[in-house]
Amino acid sequence: MWEEQRRRLESEARDLRIRLETSGGLGLNRPMNDAVGELSGYDNHPADLGSEMFERAKDLAIREAQFRRLDRVEAALDRLRAGTYGVCVRCGRAVDENRLAADPAAALCLACQRREGGAEGKDGRPAEERFLDPGFGRTFTDGRDQVGYDGEDAWQDVALYGTSSDVVRTMNTLYDDDDDEG
Repeated sequence: MWEEQRRRLESEARDLRIRLETSGGLGLNRPMNDAVGELSGYDNHPADLGSEMFERAKDLAIREAQFRRLDRVEAALDRLRAGTYGVCVRCGRAVDENRLAADPAAALCLACQRREGGAEGKDGRPAEERFLDPGFGRTFTDGRDQVGYDGEDAWQDVALYGTSSDVVRTMNTLYDDDDDEG
């Protein structure tokens, strides 16, 4: 009954294993300094290796996503062997065939998948927004009713050491055309 899904899952598992085996050739199994040919990362400014660090982090994230996908595919193959493929692992109802055609590794019915959600909250907004709002209104007092050191206080302390507008004023003073004799 599920022969098409079995073939697709086995093919995807094979492809993922090959990709994961060959990704070691990209230097992901070696320390970063060795992978980029540097003798030491200590003598460099962090920005000197910034692009390499970004690319390595991206490659590692892709590799991790491939490992997670392989786990899902292998779990689906296990459900096929056990005779429970097409049954939601959470509620026990049938998973729609169109859903399995779109993603043969789907383990949840659509209703359970929607309840599980993702990184978003119940209102569909990213979870980070609950923390980030209201900007300067946050304090480090854990909700206690008192005056505390907040984001505005931090900005004022940092501004004592200068801001970008101070740099512009200084540059204009240094290169004032009125004093130019040559």
